Amino acid sequence: MATYTLISSQVLGSSAASVTFSSIPSTYNDLKLVVSARGDSSSATGLIQMYLNNDSGTNYSFTYILGNSSAASSTRYSSITVNNSISFDEATSTTSTFGSSEIYIPNYNSTSSKPFFNINVTENNSSAADSADIKAVASLYSGTSGISSITLLTASNNFVANSSFYLYGIKNS
Repeated sequence: MATYTLISSQVLGSSAASVTFSSIPSTYNDLKLVVSARGDSSSATGLIQMYLNNDSGTNYSFTYILGNSSAASSTRYSSITVNNSISFDEATSTTSTFGSSEIYIPNYNSTSSKPFFNINVTENNSSAADSADIKAVASLYSGTSGISSITLLTASNNFVANSSFYLYGIKNS
């Protein structure tokens, strides 16, 4: 049976451009990051950029499947400098809605490439076709060190107060 242990949590009391989990212990098998975030940009949805180990080299790849109220699509990115596959609600989304994401990183201590996945949901009470979506993402981080830090930031704005970030360590016991 898997045991989840909260490693660290951050609930923002005011706006912040980034959130970092550093000194992640190597005592777990897997990591799970749970995010509930909203931004202050003047759009409906935005993307969170995720850096592992502060690595901004071309070590990230991902493929996503996206569905919204009118269509489904998929896209592939390879050899990019950041994993920016995590969606969240922005200032023009329905008031007080926060995008929800779960990122699961198995075998995060591996010294070889690390596959991981995330599920994202955004919502908006708009009639626009892209007003709300759900996205499933398969990712690969090609760094060869175990993951000891995770940084999340937005491209051109801030996370608003009450955005929350929870990092769990998972042990197989």
